[in-house]
Amino acid sequence: MRNILILSLVLFATTFLNAQKIYENPNPLWKPVEDEVYLQEVSQKVFTDTPILSVEEFEGSCYAVINKMIYLLEGGKLNILDNSPKNVNQLINEGGNLWALSTNGLYKYKTDSWNLIDNNEFVDLCMHSGVLHATTKEEIYKYENGKMISTKPETGYLSSNTTMMMEDGTQLLADPVRLGPVNKIVSYSESIYVLRSGELVLFDGKMVNQDFIDWGELPSRTTNDMISIGSRLVISTDRGLSVLRGAALTTIKGEEGLPYENTTCLEMGFNDDLWIGTTKGAVRMLNNEWHYFGANHWLPGNNVHDIAVGNNTIYIATDNGLGIIKYEPYTLSKKAEYYERHINEWGHQRLGFIHTLYKRGDEWIREVSDNDGGHTAPYLAAMSYKYAVTRDETARVEAVKSFKAMVWLEKVTPLDGFIARAIWSSVADKDEMSRHGSGGLPAKWYPTKDGKWYWKGDTSSDEVIAHYYAVSLFHDLVAEGKEKEIAKEHLSRITDYIIDNGWVYIDMDGQPTRWGRWNPEYLLRPYGWVDRGVNGL
Repeated sequence: MRNILILSLVLFATTFLNAQKIYENPNPLWKPVEDEVYLQEVSQKVFTDTPILSVEEFEGSCYAVINKMIYLLEGGKLNILDNSPKNVNQLINEGGNLWALSTNGLYKYKTDSWNLIDNNEFVDLCMHSGVLHATTKEEIYKYENGKMISTKPETGYLSSNTTMMMEDGTQLLADPVRLGPVNKIVSYSESIYVLRSGELVLFDGKMVNQDFIDWGELPSRTTNDMISIGSRLVISTDRGLSVLRGAALTTIKGEEGLPYENTTCLEMGFNDDLWIGTTKGAVRMLNNEWHYFGANHWLPGNNVHDIAVGNNTIYIATDNGLGIIKYEPYTLSKKAEYYERHINEWGHQRLGFIHTLYKRGDEWIREVSDNDGGHTAPYLAAMSYKYAVTRDETARVEAVKSFKAMVWLEKVTPLDGFIARAIWSSVADKDEMSRHGSGGLPAKWYPTKDGKWYWKGDTSSDEVIAHYYAVSLFHDLVAEGKEKEIAKEHLSRITDYIIDNGWVYIDMDGQPTRWGRWNPEYLLRPYGWVDRGVNGL
């Protein structure tokens, strides 16, 4: 039986070690793929002490409203814009101009100066039939010859209620029809659509039509924003998005893929995409994809008040500052260089191992992990692949460094074939020896004979797998001369140790480690059932 088991494992190991021979085949089964240029999101955050309630892009610059004042983004900082209007509620880029909507009136930005156009307090703007239209809470105006002209009919607004219609086409109204209170206006399907609180209204210049929707209803009375996108009109609510097509109203919620339903604002992107602000981050909606951008990684805060779009750049106004997402031309090679550079600059490497970092006070500390080999193996594999493809000598140097660290994990223990989880030194490490090991059990730390190092036991099956995976790739794609022999011997010692101990990994205490078990006695009973698939394989 033992001979059959040894033969089976040797055949498996041989096949695994030779699996990458396809790279040396003049007629390989794989095809090289060109490293094409794509747009990669790159984030920048500008923090503020108070919320940014409005943001706009104009002629390549970003403007923001903080505490009713206008700020300009310069050199990664928001600086107050001199001689700008006061009491500003909103900035809007419309009709090729930047407009400031203030409680003091409507201002137009031109050649570093702001011109007062009208004293009314406007709440929104839109272009309709090639003409700028602006609305107060109760009335829509159009911009003609430098002035805002009211569109309200002299005889008042008409109702869409047919019972009000007289035989001669006139209407007898006991109470005048109100257009407002207006929150937003949009030009859609050759008409102006008005968003009230929880209500969508169509305005054709005379009639206020509240009865034009044949099917569907808004998902909530809390409506926040509205935007026209081709054949669709999209409304944001606190319970998802509403979409008007013709006279049919449908809803987009979590079931349809919307990452978060409490939506706050809408903005057209630069590539037929729609950007959606929510109280839990920003969302980019494409035809068949949803991209989510949350706080910390992408944004300074989660509660999004406004979004502006520039040339491949998105500006997102939040409670805690401005999030900037730039779409830069990248290749996979460039992306790899980005992370490789930060691995070195930020200090992720320690003694040849790759580690996460955590912050203690004002200092970033390299973690002595529970899986030194498991964390380092993907990096070793990546550098091995990179060297095989590019023959970049730097990649080879990195691969050799990581390979030596993997081998050290076995050499540091007194048991041939038993690998350590981690290695620690009071001199080399600022991180402390962890108190926990597998599944939260107490950690097992053992000193080396010379007392310079401690190594962590109770090694898991995933650590063992990491060595087979990465070291075999290093052997096939990078190793030269003696390095090949060292790689073979390393995997052979691990293999022999597992077989000699009946398909379990025996720790210093003479007992199997918690997860280092591949024997039928473990896998075929309830205690080991959870590991049956992976460990059995």
